[in-house]
Amino acid sequence: MPAFASSRPVRDPIDPTTLLTAIPALLGFVPERSIIVVAFAPDRGISATMRHDLALDDTGEPTSELSTVLAGLGAITHSYGADEVVAIIADDRYPADDPRYRRVFAIADRHFDAIGGVATGFALSAFDPGAAWSVIWCPDGQAWSVDVLDDRQGVLDDPQTCPTAIAEAVKSGRRILPRRSEMRAMLEPLPGECCAARRCSYCEAGRVDVPAMSDAVLLNLLIGVVADGGAPLDCAEVAVLEQAVRRPPVRDAALALAVTDLRDDAESVWRELTRRLSGPGRAAAATLVAHLHYIGGEGAYAGVALDVALESDPDAKLACLLDTALRAGVRPTMLWEMIDGSYGTARELGVQMPEITRRAAG
Repeated sequence: MPAFASSRPVRDPIDPTTLLTAIPALLGFVPERSIIVVAFAPDRGISATMRHDLALDDTGEPTSELSTVLAGLGAITHSYGADEVVAIIADDRYPADDPRYRRVFAIADRHFDAIGGVATGFALSAFDPGAAWSVIWCPDGQAWSVDVLDDRQGVLDDPQTCPTAIAEAVKSGRRILPRRSEMRAMLEPLPGECCAARRCSYCEAGRVDVPAMSDAVLLNLLIGVVADGGAPLDCAEVAVLEQAVRRPPVRDAALALAVTDLRDDAESVWRELTRRLSGPGRAAAATLVAHLHYIGGEGAYAGVALDVALESDPDAKLACLLDTALRAGVRPTMLWEMIDGSYGTARELGVQMPEITRRAAG
């Protein structure tokens, strides 16, 4: 396998248990019935972690859809200049050494041939503390990035308390979610426009009339609501903010809040709007959620939000653009070009945006 030049020191191979225990923290949730691909950079650092459903047919054989997905992941890792790829199957349907899993790795190996195939394939039933893992694929008998010379079997430590999980929690303030569906639950519609905690005097038959406002006024209002700390919104505010996020110039400028000190409050507002709006308004708010997570390097959250956006409005142009980029493996750093445009739009509207305080994700 060709070596790539790197100015960074080459690290020691990673311990298999350390790698496998860290997978939920790297993804942000505990994957189930999944295939996970970990790409390693020339210095043995992890350059990408990708997951997809392990699509098996009724007999347990890999589907053509899974082969197509693996081909796409192979192209992505090659474009990243990865030096080696390790794959993990997490599935509870068959024993870890079942030949059907080896066939999945054989398919993956062909699709990753541009970077030498799959160096090592692990199988385990679940990412639970004490769960047993096994090496079931290792054509060369060893890997460069993961030390499997001595250990071909082992048990996981606790994914919730491993060093990677703690580091991610400190960085993002997020816990590892038990499953991807919990990310979706954070964006599910709330029952009704009003509820006991949000009674307001403006709502009549679930409808609020919003006066016409300029883009500049709407953007200033939007920033003000976010700066207010993400407090719960009454129906009048929701109606005004729906008009704001559906205006392309306002929405495009608001994307910049994802890289400022208002990032967490912006997420709270975008999420509440996603849960309380429908149709194009819900799609616009979910797109803001997706962009915020995407540019922060949280692809799993971004993917869930984009699913919501495109279900709400299949023609949402920005959501389509971000979804295509995410599926193609475009790195979060590429989204910073949009941030320059966001600040430019705000300047054209005569609105002062908060300063950038967040660094680009890797």
